[in-house]
Amino acid sequence: MNQIVLSLDIGGTWIKGATYSCEELSNAYFHHTLPQPLNMVKRESCLAAPFTIHDFQSALNELIKDLLSIRGELCSIAISTAGVVDYAGKRIKFVAPHLSSLKNIAWVEWLKNEFDVPVTLINDANATMLGAAPLGYLNGLKTIGVMPIGTGLGFSVWRNGRVWTPDFSYTLLGCIETPDGNFDQWASIVGLAKRYPDIALEDLFKMDKYKVCLKSYLEGLVKIVQTAYYMYHTNEVFIGGGLADLVVHVGFPLEDILNNLLKDHPLADGTIPSIRLLDEGNRLPLAGAAMLGYGEHIAQKSRWIKPYSAISTENAYDASLHLEKMTHDEFVRLLWKAEQEAGVWLEDSLSDLSLVIGRVVERLKSGGRLLYVGAGTSGRLAAIDTVEIACTFGFPRDKVLTFIAGGVADASIEIECDFEEDASSVPEMLAASLGKNDVVVGISVSGSAYYVQSALAFAKGIGAYSVLIQEEDVKDLPFCDKIISLRTGYEIVAGSTRMKAGTATKKILNFLSTATMVSLGNVYGCYMTHLECINEKLICRAQHILQTLFGLTNDDSFTLLEKNRFDLKRTINFILKDNQYHE
Repeated sequence: MNQIVLSLDIGGTWIKGATYSCEELSNAYFHHTLPQPLNMVKRESCLAAPFTIHDFQSALNELIKDLLSIRGELCSIAISTAGVVDYAGKRIKFVAPHLSSLKNIAWVEWLKNEFDVPVTLINDANATMLGAAPLGYLNGLKTIGVMPIGTGLGFSVWRNGRVWTPDFSYTLLGCIETPDGNFDQWASIVGLAKRYPDIALEDLFKMDKYKVCLKSYLEGLVKIVQTAYYMYHTNEVFIGGGLADLVVHVGFPLEDILNNLLKDHPLADGTIPSIRLLDEGNRLPLAGAAMLGYGEHIAQKSRWIKPYSAISTENAYDASLHLEKMTHDEFVRLLWKAEQEAGVWLEDSLSDLSLVIGRVVERLKSGGRLLYVGAGTSGRLAAIDTVEIACTFGFPRDKVLTFIAGGVADASIEIECDFEEDASSVPEMLAASLGKNDVVVGISVSGSAYYVQSALAFAKGIGAYSVLIQEEDVKDLPFCDKIISLRTGYEIVAGSTRMKAGTATKKILNFLSTATMVSLGNVYGCYMTHLECINEKLICRAQHILQTLFGLTNDDSFTLLEKNRFDLKRTINFILKDNQYHE
């Protein structure tokens, strides 16, 4: 039977719903098109007073009945909604007063119990982002703000391949207060209609005689975009939602007008951010939520719940030890001994690592990317490896990414504290537009982190190559293609896998990335010929490499680097083409 995903978009005025076949979602994802729903239904949301949560649930129930009239097996429900949704997508943490009924978790529990499928919540701006990502709108090394505008204003930030949450916070751009009201009120098209009750909203955008009425609204949008730049350094802002639907319908050139206004009013640093209209409008959050539901269905099918008693690293290295009674010398020698043991045992995993390196090189040569996914220490170790690859080997920054449970912003100095390890990473994989040529390396010492499992399961489900780095020596798991075992055994401090397991993880990542870069030709002999000259030490290193390889003097090597804009690879190519320096 055809498997279907139910997608809901809950706003202050309407509940919009659609069903999609999993086959259509898969095809749309790979062909970079907007998925076509099997059917769509719209109802008043019944959220504002005098309605109650029961009225809302009744409206929701009627809408779902209409949607599920089509034959098919429901496998997942995903819900796009206004307000702040928790990281795991299970509840709404904050919402505007007129939507406060949504914070009552009873309606979500009702959906789970009634249909017995995964139910996932996502903020409407993030859902719009997930709808836009497969269409190719989100790419490159830049920061993009996604801003759906309807009853209110949503805002989400995508930066260099990832959903961006500075300081582990949510982007509440609409809540910014001004003497003339908050940004939600400024941008709201419902609010705009109330300001001019005698003018049809379509006419306001369609008829020239209302240009003066519209001027202050458009200038307000420009101010909001400029504020977003100051807060998040957004190079571009994408406008979607009901506003996009409206202006596309009437043929109003919103994108051109706003971009011209931005050019006329450059920011303090001279920057002129740009605006792009998402013509798909309100179809994007429905499609994005459906993609999320599809991804969660894939991840949940192969989820492996490991009993706590089976996690070997929770056992003590030597339960008879009293570490607190040992001298410093005794303790560090014990740590050294344990680390040496772990290093020796790691040798048995080198053949598996070699096989993985070969697959990674193949995928990267085909245009794919290397994506690390981890929680806690595992994610941070991966991030250390990632940030060094570009400057050491000159490899494109957008081709190697790290995803850390809770978000990458400030991950080096903060630790997740709200079950982020147990959350799904499917939204982040979707926002990154994970493809068949990509490699996802998940790091979970226990193997139990669902944040890692879900990324690997989704990757495997769409044909990307998925690898798990874990402590235990296991040959096969349902959610990944290959396992690299750390074999580090029990920790001196029971359960503290930042120690032996952390050291072994760093070694594996070092071996994996370095061997891959060497295989891709980013090293000559034992020299990093593609390094970035981004500080004085690296310029000196580049000079030394040129002197060693070509017998240049110190002055000549510096002159040639300077001539080639301190690009070592370009300098070497220049030398090889110039007989004066070629040996």
